[in-house]
This record gives sequence, C-alpha cells and structure tokens, in this order.
Amino acid sequence: MNCSRDVLSLVCVFVFGASLANAQVDETICLECHPEIASEVDSPVKHAPASTGECSACHNPHASRNTQLLLDRPAILCVGCHTEVVNSLSLEFVHQPVSEGRCNDCHEPHGGDNKNLLAQPGKDLCRTCHSQVEAWEGRSIQHPPFGRGACSTCHDSHGAESPGLLTKPSATICKSCHPFDGAFKSKHSGYPVEVGACQQCHDPHASAQTGLLRERLHEPFAGGDCSICHLSADSDRPFDLVADQSELCGGCHDSQVEIAKTVSFPHVAGGGQNCSSCHNPHAGDAAGLLKDEPQSLCLSCHDPAGSKSGEEGRYPSHGDDGACTTCHQAHGGDRLFLFAESYSTVCATCHADQHSISHPSGDDVEDPRNGQPVDCLACHGIHHAPFPKYLHSSRERDLCLGCHKIIGGMER
Repeated sequence: MNCSRDVLSLVCVFVFGASLANAQVDETICLECHPEIASEVDSPVKHAPASTGECSACHNPHASRNTQLLLDRPAILCVGCHTEVVNSLSLEFVHQPVSEGRCNDCHEPHGGDNKNLLAQPGKDLCRTCHSQVEAWEGRSIQHPPFGRGACSTCHDSHGAESPGLLTKPSATICKSCHPFDGAFKSKHSGYPVEVGACQQCHDPHASAQTGLLRERLHEPFAGGDCSICHLSADSDRPFDLVADQSELCGGCHDSQVEIAKTVSFPHVAGGGQNCSSCHNPHAGDAAGLLKDEPQSLCLSCHDPAGSKSGEEGRYPSHGDDGACTTCHQAHGGDRLFLFAESYSTVCATCHADQHSISHPSGDDVEDPRNGQPVDCLACHGIHHAPFPKYLHSSRERDLCLGCHKIIGGMER
C-alpha cells in the first residue's frame, strides 16, 4: 500500500513537474483552466512573461497568500522587473496609483491593445480619475498635445520633480514648442515672461479664448496694461510691483483689503500674507480669480479632510456643496474661526427646524464643563465629527452624560 502510494506520488510529481517545465515555454496548461486570459495573451502588445508562456514568473501554481496566486503583492512583483519605477517613488511628486502600488489601475498584466500595456488609450485612461478632462474636451480651442491625447508629452505618469507631474519645469516644456523670440516678447509687452510659469495665464489643456488664455482675466492684464502694477519692462526688476501688494490691490479692491486689515481675526492678507496667496493677479478659471476652486484652495492650507492625518471622522466641508464661505468669511472677521455670525445663527441658516425644537441654548444656559454658554458646538462638530449628525459622542448615552451626570438617582 505504501509502495503504491509512493509510486503514485512520484508519477504525479513527474507528470505535473514536466507540465510545469513545459509551461515555461508554453502557457497551454494554464489556459486550459483560464481560457479568459487567451485573448489578453494574444493581444498586439504582450507582457514579456506572458508572451513566452512564463506564467510562473508571476504566479505560484500551487498556493499563495496573494490574490490571483501572485508570488508577491502586485506592486512589489512589478518593480522586480520594472526597477525604473522605484526611482519615481523618491521624486517630490508621485502619481497616486504609483505611491499606492496600484499598477493594474493603468496597466494590463498579460497583454493589451495599447502601448506600454495601458488599459486604455492615454487620454481615456487619464479621464477615469481626472474628471476635468471632459470639460477641457468641450472647449473650442485645445492645446495640440491634449487634443491628440498625448498626455505624456508634458506629464510623467509615475513621478516627477515638478508640480502636476510635469516632466520639466513648465516654462522649459513650453519653450520646446514655443520659441521665446521677438514675436513672443512683443505679445507679452516686452516682459521676460519666459522665466515665469506660463500656466498662470494660459490653460495648458484647452480654453475658449485665443492663446489658450484662462476663462477670467484681471482687467489690467486683459488690457495689456502691465505697468499699472509692475515696473516697466526695460527696468532691472520688471516684475517688481510699483507699490506694496496690499496697497496696490486696495487701490481697486479697497473694501476687501480694509476688512483684512481691521478685523479682529484677519485671514491671509491681514495676517502677514499677500492677496496673491489665494488670487491669481493675471488670470484664472475660478470666480474671483481664485487660484483653485474654493474648497480645494482652502484645503491647501486647512486640512479637515484628514488627507494628511488619516484620522477618521474628518470632513472637508459641513454639507455636500463644499462652500466654505457659507460659514466662514474669506477675508477675515471679528469672530473666532472667521465665522460670519454666531455659531447658532450660522447653523440656523440651514437647520432652522432643528433650532426651533433644540436642546436649550443661548447666553443664559451654561455648559457645566467649561462655564461657557451652550451653543451648537457644545454637542456638534463642524468638520471633525466621529458620530452621526456631527456629534462629538454617541447620543445613546455618552453625549448626554458629558453634562448630565446622574449619581444616586439625582441629576447634577
């Protein structure tokens, strides 16, 4: 009996072992059980191991701790051959799928129809994460590389030293197609803009305006009156301002600048920063010439979404519209956290019904924990809200007992 069993084991090892050996040059044995892979293996662009039938280069034919019987986690497995991707991880800006090891989000593991085994043609693939691609496609004037779907002309898909995953500094990339000659200088009133960031005024993807200018233009810029704000083009420092920035901006936007200087809690400009911290002084796509959409702009400094901390229960905005200015004053105010009104008044603008039947609150109701008047924030958070309804604690018991402690049947 033992002898027969041993012989059978040897036969299995020999037959299966021989099959595996053949699988190194012919994937037929794998395709007998995995026919769905056949079309991928026969695609115009093949992954090298799949093209030579070396399935076991990536998969363990017996067992594995990893999905699809992979020999290791996908990212580690990929960089075993694609070592150049490892270098990308040390760059200042890393594409999120790369930093998270999600190679299969962009690449086919066996074969496909697109160069570099991309899951879709370049621009279509980018569109799956970058929703703004659709808006750019709807504009009448498109930058030729974008129109061709050649995103990699300007961007590196893994990592880069320049913002936006640009392969080089923006001006360097632009110069490769747009020579900085006399005609170029003439269009820019003689100012040496080649040392600047072209995308501040031009949209590098698409626009509805000639020259790919951004949607909204600052009036002096639109009129070509650069010297209203800057020293003359032939001066030693042509980009220097003719006056302090707050004074210069206040010449036209006096009410906003005055608020920032006089309120108890100034924001940015009144706090030692400049108007250009939030606004583009030349052109932009967002209202008010903001450098980005309001929520994204606010979160570039304020991170209640927890994207850096990773802490659960943090929200970028209270509600779904992301309008920070619903509650906060953009230039500054006389209340803590730049609130436009008292907490209760601000909350009541959306929660009027709740305030009509709410827990007692107001100046005449004292919070026993801190001696301050009870307001909405006594129970609710604004951004940090680990429990439903933005509550600080569970409303089943813990929230109430924070103030109403019952000892010996008596409430204190």
